Amino acid sequence: MPQEEKAADVARREEGYTLYDLVSMADSAELDRLDDETLLRTSPHILSVFLSRLDVDTQRQILRRFSPEQVSEIVSEMDSEQSAELVSEMREHRAVSVLNEMEPDDAADIVRELEDDDRDRLLKGMQKSQPEAAEDVLELLEYPEDTAGAIMNPHVATLRPEMTIDEAIGAVRKMRDEYENIYYLYVVDSDDVLQGVVSMRALLLAPKGSRVGHIMRTGLIGLLAPTMDKEIVAHIMADTNFHTLPVVDSDGELLGIITHDDVIDIMRDENTEDIQKMAGAGADEGIFDPIFSSIRQRSPWLLVNLCTAFVASAVVGFFDSDIAVLPVLAVFMPIIAGIGGNTGAQTLAVTVRSIALGEVEMFDMSRVCLRETWKGFLNGLLIGLLGACLAMAVTRRWDFSAIVWVAMLINMSLGGFMGSFIPFTLKKFGLDPASGSSIFATGCTDTGGFFIFLGLGALFLL
Repeated sequence: MPQEEKAADVARREEGYTLYDLVSMADSAELDRLDDETLLRTSPHILSVFLSRLDVDTQRQILRRFSPEQVSEIVSEMDSEQSAELVSEMREHRAVSVLNEMEPDDAADIVRELEDDDRDRLLKGMQKSQPEAAEDVLELLEYPEDTAGAIMNPHVATLRPEMTIDEAIGAVRKMRDEYENIYYLYVVDSDDVLQGVVSMRALLLAPKGSRVGHIMRTGLIGLLAPTMDKEIVAHIMADTNFHTLPVVDSDGELLGIITHDDVIDIMRDENTEDIQKMAGAGADEGIFDPIFSSIRQRSPWLLVNLCTAFVASAVVGFFDSDIAVLPVLAVFMPIIAGIGGNTGAQTLAVTVRSIALGEVEMFDMSRVCLRETWKGFLNGLLIGLLGACLAMAVTRRWDFSAIVWVAMLINMSLGGFMGSFIPFTLKKFGLDPASGSSIFATGCTDTGGFFIFLGLGALFLL
């Protein structure tokens, strides 16, 4: 073995496998050559990404090399649907042990995705082995999937206001292995009603002899209700810049916390969902999903796209005799339609984002549509002029160039209008503003662009 390869092999054993190493071994059917010690040093995140590319049987074969605690770290990094499929195929004792090792919110995400029979079977196993863990999961499952209650962690580091600073610091030392993250210490009374919060910095710098009640912050902001939508939770955390937010019931009892990593997952999932929905792909579709699953999710919107394309082609067919007389019309048709479509796509991206972030509401619809139409018009003045100059260079006809300018101006204005009107309209009818909006907007600008350009050409050039 060359010296460089020996050095790389030593480094790999010390740091663990890279994703490239694992994928290369899988592609070469050499997974049986995986070294246990190197595998154990590999990052759980890398392992989760790698396992998501494999079938369930191969996933189980690799995970047999890990303890239940280590498996829980890896599986909790995976998509909840994939994790649920994997856990459901494990032996019951093994699956229950893995779920028991997880944080309650992670375990609840997986259990929620299980089939009814598997869910009942594994929950019964958890109740027998660790009743407290099972109870935490069952409480989280009572909340709707997209709410704060469903994603909160009920394990919270708490203090009592009457504690001295030394007592509080001693309590924190005992908590270090019990809680996921300790950014803030929540102060509760004997009924677990939230009284205030203490940061670790404030606790460590507090004067000797003080009590927790003297240094805690009251008048808290960012309190969450368990039924609050998780997108609103993300907005509140972004606005407050806190690492964690407390979830309380109507009586002020502390139920759990939501941490910044939970919110990052929310924002990533929501952004991914919006981007994919805009193009007509499945909201939670992944690149390595089964082929027929992807086809099933994409086909309905492709059929809608096919219908809009037929409408656009019907417009072209209506002007076929005019195109036969002046074939150069056909040359510039894609330009008129394409520039309008791109204008609509730009407007869609900004409008969908603004709606998602709560920057605009339904009462802003008229104002936003007018502004975006005006933006499209002003862009059309410049871009249309450049298009007209190109048309003049090609055809040497000023009248044809003027038609190109006017058609681009109108279609870009239409693109700006439809790019804002469609998301608002979808929201008005209770639909996701991103759902297929790109397909609808492109259909409008294609059909409108063809009709405007060919109509003006037939009216003024023939």
